[in-house]
Amino acid sequence: MNSATADSTCPAEAGVFCARKHWSIYWLIIVIAISVLSGRVLTLRNPDTKGESPFFSANDRSRWCTVRSLVDFGTFEIDDVIREKSDIHWDTIDKVQHIGADGQLHFYSSKPPLLSVIVAGQYWAIKQVTGWRLDQQPVWIARVVLLLTNVLPFGLMLWFLASILERMLVADWTRYFVLCSAAFGTFLSTFAITLNNHLPAAVATMGVLYGLHRIMTLNQRERFSDFALVGFMSTFATACELPAAILMLMALILCVARSPRYSLLGWLPAASLVVATFAFTSYKAHGFLELAYAHRNDGAVAAVVHGDFSELLDRAELPTQIVESIDRSSLSDSYRAMKLPTVQQGAWMGQSSDVLGRWVIRDAAGPQQIAITQSSKDVFQIHQWNNWYDYPGSYWLKSNDRRSAVDQGQTSRTNYAFHVLFGHHGIFSLTPLWILSAAGLLALTLRRQYGLRWLGVMGIVASLVVVEFYLSREPHDRNYGGMTSGLRWAFWLIPIWLVALAPIVQLMAGSKRGRAFCLLLLFASIISAAYSANNPWVHPWLYEIWNLTGLPK
Repeated sequence: MNSATADSTCPAEAGVFCARKHWSIYWLIIVIAISVLSGRVLTLRNPDTKGESPFFSANDRSRWCTVRSLVDFGTFEIDDVIREKSDIHWDTIDKVQHIGADGQLHFYSSKPPLLSVIVAGQYWAIKQVTGWRLDQQPVWIARVVLLLTNVLPFGLMLWFLASILERMLVADWTRYFVLCSAAFGTFLSTFAITLNNHLPAAVATMGVLYGLHRIMTLNQRERFSDFALVGFMSTFATACELPAAILMLMALILCVARSPRYSLLGWLPAASLVVATFAFTSYKAHGFLELAYAHRNDGAVAAVVHGDFSELLDRAELPTQIVESIDRSSLSDSYRAMKLPTVQQGAWMGQSSDVLGRWVIRDAAGPQQIAITQSSKDVFQIHQWNNWYDYPGSYWLKSNDRRSAVDQGQTSRTNYAFHVLFGHHGIFSLTPLWILSAAGLLALTLRRQYGLRWLGVMGIVASLVVVEFYLSREPHDRNYGGMTSGLRWAFWLIPIWLVALAPIVQLMAGSKRGRAFCLLLLFASIISAAYSANNPWVHPWLYEIWNLTGLPK
């Protein structure tokens, strides 16, 4: 009998001893992992910025702007923060502009506000206890917040995973390998030093797996708390990563199939709490239940005008027919009262090929604005304003030639699919451990011995849906998540892929060559995670090499 088989299970009389031995190793790995992350957080500082800045990108600055504005100014509006003259760069490209409650235009973070509100609560407590302010002690406040928001939850995620592994019929070597992979071999540890939504979403996903594993295990007595945990965690994962709604849906189906009663009494109230909080914070931030992401295009058509007005509009002359149509339209009185002759062609930055046939009318005395688009030669549509990303100087204007190469988007869907999976931002090329996970998901689906068929199906469906969702985006959205060390949009799936490692690692651990191959993949995965340890918001090492070789991107 080989060693992998021999130590895969414990005799009944030795069960307690085996569990204690396993957990002594689990806790060793967990403590080492959170200690390393704590050391990185407690020494974090962006060396590429002026002053003592703990911010690494426009992405995390966007959330920090909301955090500071909520606590220091009592508003979701970030105008005062981004305009402040300081050694620390506060401005961010991840912002939107729309009319606020006071009837004036204001800037807001484009990020869903729930996570920022949670962090703002921590900042408020730190400020009350220590007197520190984000404009005066940003580094130490960020360090404390990240310990609470990232490092401790990361340890909780490892505990969830260890608890799942402890109940699987696999060898000790397999258990420890998978837990070490989670601790050191994924981009979740890389992103622990920056404020982001991906790590909290992954922690929540692992919590879902932990709760479902308890619920679905044969002979496991159903508990209210497990259903509540799954409801809360699956909904919170969705609040952090909207595509995780597929996980929430599948988790709900499993819970209802197992116990409709506990789903009603446990899952539903816990999920409703997250949904209500998410909706409340979104409404308080923007005055709408929709997220800022939903306001990226011209609004509803309020009127249609027939005629050929393009030359007049190009000369900033507003035709009488359009003025009359606006006055007869469903637009509000505030729009009718506009001083209409202020007209600008295309985007505010000037005319460009991608905004031909679109004009913006702005009120010279107020914040109101209207968009006019030419749908055909003699048909013009008047739109209610809805494009929050369209403002003077916006980074996201298609006519902006200052956008980085990666933010220009990938026009070829085939090339994008290759790089998402196997290329310079590849799921499998940067973290080759997931090659084993892909086979593991299939094994979980086909084999009964682990009792995790539900996880195999869930993992395959969720992975395919999420990858296809991002592959199907418009060319300007095919940007790999911008300047980032990995395909961050898929990070919330990592807990599923980690559990799926177990059956394949168990199979390969029966031989020295198999173990060596697993260790080699772990080694390569750790290198990718460690390459960007000082700043997660940089390009992957494979992307840098791709640039040096001159290969098409």
